[in-house]
Amino acid sequence: MGHWVYEFSGCPDSGDYQQIADDAEPGDVVLRERRGGLGTVDAFVRENVDGMMMVARFRWVASGDPSVVAPAVL
Repeated sequence: MGHWVYEFSGCPDSGDYQQIADDAEPGDVVLRERRGGLGTVDAFVRENVDGMMMVARFRWVASGDPSVVAPAVL
């Protein structure tokens, strides 16, 4: 098991960025709490995975309160 690079794009408030993850394999959805966001989360859905390079690309789809965002994305 290695380290995955998660690439997040499309979030209007944070711009594009990368994160190193220790997960075995990326999931379909990532919910991330915003820094200083007072409980606001950003939801990203997986667009594609490059298993050889261990890069997973995620696209932003929604922001808001977790109780509203999670059901809308899932």
